[in-house]
Amino acid sequence: MSIPSTSARPSRAFGLVAVLVVALWPCASAKAYTLYGFEDEFGIVHLSETRTSERDVLLFEGPADPKLGFVEIKRRIREKGGAAKARRQDWIADAVKPYGAAFQGTGGPHAFGPVITSGPLVDMIRRHGATHRVPLELLYAVVEQESGFQNAAVSPKGAQGLMQLMPDTQATLGVADPFDPEKNIAAGARFLRMMLDRFRDTPLALAAYNAGPEVVARSGGVPPIPETLRYVERVMARQAMLQGVFDQGEKKNAKPVSLTPRTSGGSTPRPGPSSGSPPR
Repeated sequence: MSIPSTSARPSRAFGLVAVLVVALWPCASAKAYTLYGFEDEFGIVHLSETRTSERDVLLFEGPADPKLGFVEIKRRIREKGGAAKARRQDWIADAVKPYGAAFQGTGGPHAFGPVITSGPLVDMIRRHGATHRVPLELLYAVVEQESGFQNAAVSPKGAQGLMQLMPDTQATLGVADPFDPEKNIAAGARFLRMMLDRFRDTPLALAAYNAGPEVVARSGGVPPIPETLRYVERVMARQAMLQGVFDQGEKKNAKPVSLTPRTSGGSTPRPGPSSGSPPR
């Protein structure tokens, strides 16, 4: 009489464990990425991959980052009740107070021009801002500050195009023609998003866009460079002024920006601070 071998039992047990691991693996990885967020009373959107506040609502849960655009993120936040019901506007007056009447477009050296709410350039800013989760008002303010909406602008230090991309930034982001409005804004919005992700703070991200990320990292804050300080203040103030402007739709008297064609003789420098690394 032969005794049945028991040597196969461990292998069967191991096989059962292996099957269970394989079967359960998709369940474990199905929720590998989560995105939480909320919109505070100032209209600022806060995002995190973990729940860091009682105000956070779950925006997405799945195996990978869905790369939601900013418009879709705001829609989900409001749909799920993550937007503050009370909105504060008093901070806007405080933000623009240092500039006084200059913000009304009086023609002074620090005046802002009329807000453009429609046209091909605004459409590009809106589209690429949504793609890279950069608020429309912020991206508009950066483009305005960088080039005054002149796509042929070149700074004395070599920054080019609407968002004044330096040659090394162009190479990093694969920009073949910095004077192409679409490509320039796409790259500039992407770079600004990179700075926002790195520094987690809008003033620091703007300082990095203007003076370079390593300068900001070494400074531990907005570097005490006069041009960079003015740049951050103006862009932040302009962003504050633009809150709610684009939600009103196209204004009757708004005129689309004429994108200046590139000339064979090159582009003319434009005044004022610009972005990139270092200040130029």
